Amino acid sequence: MKFKDYIDIKDFTQVVCPACKALLMADKDMETWYCGHCGHKIIMDEVLNPKPVVKEKPAPRLVGSVFRREGDVLYKYEGNSEDVEIPENITKIASGAFKDNKEVRTVIIPDTVTEIADSAFENCTSLSTVHLPSGLQKINYKTFNGCDSLKTITIPASVEQIMYNAMCCGLEEIVFESSNTTWEPENEYTNPSFWVKKNGKGNGVGRIFLKQQTFNAAEVFRHKSLFTYLRSQGLCTNCGGKFGMFNKCKSCGQKKEY
Repeated sequence: MKFKDYIDIKDFTQVVCPACKALLMADKDMETWYCGHCGHKIIMDEVLNPKPVVKEKPAPRLVGSVFRREGDVLYKYEGNSEDVEIPENITKIASGAFKDNKEVRTVIIPDTVTEIADSAFENCTSLSTVHLPSGLQKINYKTFNGCDSLKTITIPASVEQIMYNAMCCGLEEIVFESSNTTWEPENEYTNPSFWVKKNGKGNGVGRIFLKQQTFNAAEVFRHKSLFTYLRSQGLCTNCGGKFGMFNKCKSCGQKKEY
């Protein structure tokens, strides 16, 4: 008996093994077939009715706020937005994260951030508004140096210290939420925490605010904190107000303790 006597060739079809590329004769009625050369399992429907190849669309180009991070640390902002809102799960902004960015104008830093490293915003010449987090404890070296458009800033009550050369920029006024925040004056080795107008002349901070009280920055600066200055003037160390009867502050009611 010959092959053609018991097999109808029309019931078979040629297929190519996806694994070894061998040319095979496979039964059309079989759902699966096995390559006689390599043993690879062949699903007939996939071979006989291949799905068209769809080219993947290229990923959209990211614009605006782009953050390079590792865990909860923001290492670099790589966007070009004027207004930047840092993600709420960031706890630290690394050194130089925004340094030399000329586009950013506004930065909102969430309260989850507790540390801003040296030079984080140095030379951001267009930066005019920054919201500091309520848990920040220190403003480090050169954090805002060279930020010529930054005219005013609010220092949260949580900030204990403003380091040397931290905010030598375009600042004209500073709002303190606490009198306990300390700063550093100029010395022979480095710049002060921030520049101060002397005798109302030149560039630098002219006014310092504490709870709706306004102070001449040049008079306050040498005391290294509002607390020390207010105490030397016999004023309320909580708000800067004057004491009245029973040594209670007329503005906030705090009792005089010195």
